[in-house]
Amino acid sequence: MNCLALEQDDGILIVDCGSAFPNDDLGIDVYHPDFSWLVERAPRIAGVFLTHGHEDHIGGLPYLLADLDIPVWGPPHALELVRRRLFEHDFGPSEIDLRTAHAGQRYEVGPFEVEPVRVAHSIVEASALCIETAAGRVLHTGDFNFDPNPPDGEPTDEGRLSEIGDAGVALLLSDSTNIDVLERPGSEQAVADTLEHLVQNASGRCLVALFASNVQRLIKIGQIARRVGRKVCLLGRSLETQVNVATRIGRLDWPSDLLVSPDQAAGVPRDRLLVLAGGTQAERNSALRRISLGQHPLLTLEAGDTVILSSRAIPGNERSVIAMINDLLRAGVHVHSRITDPGVHTSGHAGRGEQRRMLELVRPRCFLPVHGTLHHLLRHAALGRELGVESTLVVENGTPVICDGHHLLAETEVAHGKVAIAYGGERLDAATLQARTDLARYGIAIVVLVVDDDGQLAARPKVTTRGIPTVDGQAHALRALALEVERAFTAFREGRGLSLDEFVRRATRRKVEDLAGIRPVVSVEMIRLEDV
Repeated sequence: MNCLALEQDDGILIVDCGSAFPNDDLGIDVYHPDFSWLVERAPRIAGVFLTHGHEDHIGGLPYLLADLDIPVWGPPHALELVRRRLFEHDFGPSEIDLRTAHAGQRYEVGPFEVEPVRVAHSIVEASALCIETAAGRVLHTGDFNFDPNPPDGEPTDEGRLSEIGDAGVALLLSDSTNIDVLERPGSEQAVADTLEHLVQNASGRCLVALFASNVQRLIKIGQIARRVGRKVCLLGRSLETQVNVATRIGRLDWPSDLLVSPDQAAGVPRDRLLVLAGGTQAERNSALRRISLGQHPLLTLEAGDTVILSSRAIPGNERSVIAMINDLLRAGVHVHSRITDPGVHTSGHAGRGEQRRMLELVRPRCFLPVHGTLHHLLRHAALGRELGVESTLVVENGTPVICDGHHLLAETEVAHGKVAIAYGGERLDAATLQARTDLARYGIAIVVLVVDDDGQLAARPKVTTRGIPTVDGQAHALRALALEVERAFTAFREGRGLSLDEFVRRATRRKVEDLAGIRPVVSVEMIRLEDV
């Protein structure tokens, strides 16, 4: 969730505004940064400048712009993705102020002057930002690498970066993601060569799973499909969006007869079809996961077909990805991944050698590593010191840093964090998230009491449970619980410091612990006949 604010006396500039996705299944759709610090300073914010169109750099904009009426600058590809996302969030055309920014040109954003500088990345039109500030020149690399021959024909502009370094850079903020990778293996052209070999030798249907936003790879896959004589079928909304956007802005030139719809795919000979699918992380409802389970409504794979995972397993997703691969193997599908064929994927982020190259080109006086865990930031800072940077500093989210052009100083943390958004768009507060966690861990017991005008039970208590082993659906256990509830109700006397509801709730939890060894969430519903 990249979101950086540059603040000086006469204004604030925001660089990127991303979102993140959950690693659990608590009904969270997306996370966005806590924007409270920015909202409190709304009159001073000049705008947002985007480095590129990945979700972790643009996905938070609908939530930020719901609170702030500010312009957004960025490359055409990123802005087209933003426009679609804002329309999905019910923004009208008059509520959107998107301003195209091209590499090599300069833009006045309040008191700041910003020049995008082209850098290579897995997405097209990625940019570093050279920003003139009151404390001197700041260079934010965004996500980058030094691939010498990217498919879009736009490598990182080393000449311009060197010129900026010659002019003097007060502060460098640089991507730390792959600091542990000494040399980033391969290039997009090398990946394309590997993919072409595998597709050429595939029998039956061939499916390539990839990150939908990797337009660089989509360019090459379209060329491969034409050369080997296969039609392309897209499975997944994100892929369709990326192809449509890249085509609209002239970054993807697939001929009109290359694509077939999922409805038409069944009519294409199996050895003439190349399927592109999302779901590289085995997401529950993704196209590839459903195909691996034989549950996709429009496309199936058979023994002898081929799946190529042109991706990596994001840390934390390894088990799910391996389980999906195993499902495909059980169906007799040939599976190629980084495990079997390392050349099927390369990262879009700079390895350590490329990070070193960036530092050598820019030669900053101050260095603040960004985009990575604390481990990555510390190692990247050490690299900066090794190369002679005068002042380096490592901070985590929410920590303001003062830069006077020569030194960095950390200040006390400000309001920050991540905000969970549920499916449906509502914000989930901490109490609701904790309740969901407790329900998932411990299950729930629901107790219904019917009480007459005299305060006595008008019927036997009703107890139902969900998610409690040895109790759910077990008549004898539920009867035991009902009897315990009845005893608690009868034994209750006012003045013990507990309400009747709480007294019954605690008794129910103790009894469930006796029966199942866990203490569940207990909900006590009391129906008074006088209220009916």
